Amino acid sequence: MAHEQSTKVQKILTVFLCFWVAFFEGFDLQAPGIAAKGIAATFGLDQVQMGYVFSLGVFGMLFGAFFGGRIADYLGQKKVLMLSIAIFGVFMTLTAIASSVEILYAARFFTGLGLGAAMPTMISVVGDEAIEENRGKLNSLMYCGLPVGAIFVAGLGILFKDISWHTLFLIGGITPLLLIPFMAMILKDKRKEQVVAVGEHVPAMTEILFKNNTYKQTLPLWVSFFFTLMVNYILISWLPNLLMEQGLEKQQAFMIMLIFQVGAVIGTLGLGYLLDRLKLWQMAVIIYTGLFIAVLILFTTKSIPLLIFAGLIGGIFSTGGQSILYGISPIFYTPTGKVTGVGSAISLGRLGAMTGPLLTGKILALGLGTTGILVASAPGIVLSAIAVTALSTYKANKK
Repeated sequence: MAHEQSTKVQKILTVFLCFWVAFFEGFDLQAPGIAAKGIAATFGLDQVQMGYVFSLGVFGMLFGAFFGGRIADYLGQKKVLMLSIAIFGVFMTLTAIASSVEILYAARFFTGLGLGAAMPTMISVVGDEAIEENRGKLNSLMYCGLPVGAIFVAGLGILFKDISWHTLFLIGGITPLLLIPFMAMILKDKRKEQVVAVGEHVPAMTEILFKNNTYKQTLPLWVSFFFTLMVNYILISWLPNLLMEQGLEKQQAFMIMLIFQVGAVIGTLGLGYLLDRLKLWQMAVIIYTGLFIAVLILFTTKSIPLLIFAGLIGGIFSTGGQSILYGISPIFYTPTGKVTGVGSAISLGRLGAMTGPLLTGKILALGLGTTGILVASAPGIVLSAIAVTALSTYKANKK
């Protein structure tokens, strides 16, 4: 009984710590969008250059997820997660005090590198605590930290109209460093213990991702991550500016972004609940139909009530859908290569997330407006739906 109680407490504390890691990722994802006007004014950046500010952090996440996941399979998840948070915190703080655009770009890249390595590692850590019946619930409790962090930043932008962008990044950089000593005390590296106990080695990356027909899961997973995160990051990075260009006041645009992130919390928790109860193809239909409707309304109307509704469902299905991908990704790989597999999928997602803001900047620079963004987004939503549906048979067989 005492052992069961200890195990339960360990599970709760682990998910709680990972919630805060996700919180600071959400903080970092939303902060550039809220601070965009201030950053552009400070450094004299145009729309294309602001696309680089948005995308360099995501570019760092791409490398962080890919190599961080691989390193975690060798060195252990706990060490990599702690190091990742240290890198993220230091370079987000440096973002706030950057004295030139070159330092700003470098700080955004290394901030992303730290966050990128943290995400597959913490997903695997939470996955180790889960069973099939509660996988969706535990993942959603952890991952809802991301929209909560974004809500916190949006709330700061609404409550403190004149808050400096430097202050936002200082808050987001210094506070996550406080998590590190708690991680040292609480986290257990179960995968490392398992590997050592049975004497298994970490397989080659190609073996993990493609051998024995695993490519049938890897490739659809990569496609779904790429396009889902592409659309999600277009919304997170550019939506405030796009809404202001459509005639909304700054505070109205920030309010819709806040509603978007409230929807993201609802979607993360609600879709996580459904994941434990519905087939994956049913989840795909719900998520990508909802996301398509949201994007269609956001980029074609100026009606405030409709934009509020679209912002809400956009958050539900873009971030909520992303959380579902994170939740299911660990089941496709063996324990000794799980973080590598999850990291590879997240890396492809980060590539999509980097592509989205850059593509949006180019579309706006060409004068194609929100219609052009809609045309670019729609095929990605359809391809994601097809890819997740293709994964449904495998997940059913795993049960």
